[in-house]
Order: sequence, then C-alpha cells, then structure tokens
Amino acid sequence: MKFLFRALSPFFLGVVMFNCIRFTTDLLRYEIPWTGGSMKYHLFALFVTIVMCYAFDFASRYFLSRIRPKLKISVVSECLLIVLNLLIVMNLIMFAGDRIGFLYMGNTITDYVVANVIYIPLLLIYYIILRSNQLETDYHQQTLQLEKIKTDQLEMELKFLKSQYHPHFLFNVLNTIYFQIDEKNALPRHTIEKLSELLRYQLYSEDNKVLLEQEFDYLNTYISLQKLRANEKLVLNFSFDPSLQGYKISPLLLLPLVENAFKYVGGEYKIDIQAGKKGNYFHFLVKNSIPQSVLPVNRKVGIGLENLKRRLTLLYPDRYRLEIKEEDNIFVVNLFIVLDDAAD
Repeated sequence: MKFLFRALSPFFLGVVMFNCIRFTTDLLRYEIPWTGGSMKYHLFALFVTIVMCYAFDFASRYFLSRIRPKLKISVVSECLLIVLNLLIVMNLIMFAGDRIGFLYMGNTITDYVVANVIYIPLLLIYYIILRSNQLETDYHQQTLQLEKIKTDQLEMELKFLKSQYHPHFLFNVLNTIYFQIDEKNALPRHTIEKLSELLRYQLYSEDNKVLLEQEFDYLNTYISLQKLRANEKLVLNFSFDPSLQGYKISPLLLLPLVENAFKYVGGEYKIDIQAGKKGNYFHFLVKNSIPQSVLPVNRKVGIGLENLKRRLTLLYPDRYRLEIKEEDNIFVVNLFIVLDDAAD
C-alpha cells in the first residue's frame, strides 16, 4: 500500500495541478473549461504536467536523502531554494513548449503568471509533505539504531556483570582445595568433582531463563562445597518450596546472596536460606548471623550485591524488589521477582 501510494501520488498531483490551471485560465477568459485551444494540446499539456510531477518527486527525494543532509541551511532557505529552482525550470519548460508548439500558453503573460501561482505552491506543499515523511523515516531509523546500540550495550554489560561472579567464587574454591591438598585423595577428588559441576552450569547456562529447580541444584552444589571449609559450628537451613517447580528465572541471580551469607557469617554462625512463592512473586530469603564487632557503618556493600542490583534492573525492570537490612546482629536479604508462567 505504501509503495502504491508513492507511485501514484505524483500522477494525481499532476492531474489536480493541470485541472486547476485549466479552470483558472479558462474562467479568466470567460470560456468553458477545456474548450480553449485544441484538445490534443490539453492532453499533451496534462501529460507534460504529470511527467514534470514525477521528475519533481524523484528530484525531491534524491535531494532530501543525499544532498540536504550535507547542507547546513535553515528551513526557510531550503524552501526559497526550491521555489527559485521551480521558477526557473517551469518557465523554461513552458516557454520552450509554447515556442516549439507542443504546449499552448495563449501567448499572454497572464497564462505564465497563473501557471506559476498555481503550480509552485502546490509543488512546494508536495515537497513539504515529502520532507516531513523523510524526517519521520530518518527519526525512525535513528531510533532503531539507538535501540540496537542500547541493546548491544546491555547485553555486553550483562555478560560483564555475570563474569564478575566467577573470580571470587573460584578463589574461594581453590583456597578450599589448597587446604585439603595434604589430606587423603578422596576428599580433594570429591571437591574437584563438585567444582566441575559448578563450572559446567556456569558455562552452559547461557539461556535467558533456567528452571528454578536447576538453579537450586546449582546452589546445593555450591553450598556443599562451602560446607567443606565452613566452621564446624555453622548451622545451615536450606529449604525449597516444591510449588516453584516449573517456573523459570534468569541464571546465577541467587548465587551472590548465598555467597555473601557464607562470606560474612559469624557470631552464632547461622545461615537460613528459604525459597517460596508469595502470590505471583518468587520470594528468596537469605539470613546470616554476623559478628557483633562488625558495625553497619564500617561495612560496605560488596561488588557482588551491586552487580546483582544492576542485573536485576536490566533483566526485571519494575518487576523485582530487593530488601537488605540488619536486625539483632542478623543480616537479612529479601528478593522478590515476578514469576513468569510455569513451563509445561
């Protein structure tokens, strides 16, 4: 439909323009329209007008797309330039056509004036419409390009933020292996197997969403590794609501909260991790006791939590809530994420 409108618009413009000039000039002579002069002159003049409109359409589109972007001129100067060119070209066509004999101008200055007064405003209006369409197309293309750039930047940022979890995690695991190296081979072998499972999940969970049960299997493996090097006094409670099965979540979002709990646990050495469903929200609760000597004013939010906030903002804009607080020497984190429909 858009191509058809573009192809026929110069034709209809030419018909309207020619009929306007015929009615005007004939009425000025008190004649019936289309009766002054030979019919073949009228038809040929109509044909010339239509051809001129197609030529003007092509020239205008070429000027708007190729030449105008390189010119630093105002809109007024641009319109004056178009009018000047129309005056020159149109009058040359009419003068040459009248002299050669394929146009009938009546040999009066009135016909030239009327033609200019009618043709130039109509062609200028047509040019302004083309200009508006071109500006809208350019704006749309720029918007799409900016959106593409923004999407690429967000994807790069997500990959970067995701990669930030790996170094600290690997350092802790390698530290665990280091302290186990002098023990019997069974324990280090078991640790390395667990490490391989974790790395495999991180490497192959590149999909946008994974099942929550897969994410919790990954957390279970991580917790079993952390327990190998944890204080013997550690009391750990980890529960997963079975009703969450089938729902999906972006991978590796929960690890920073669990990792943070193991990193800062102290005092009574208690960690409580719960995953449940509240309405249409997935609720993830992590609580860990902290030493009394560590005051809130002296503790800064780690890079893991900052990266997590940024990832949540990118992945779940206006669809999550992250609450972090301390109460009675207990560090509490509540994460709420709007659940998508459960997988079949």
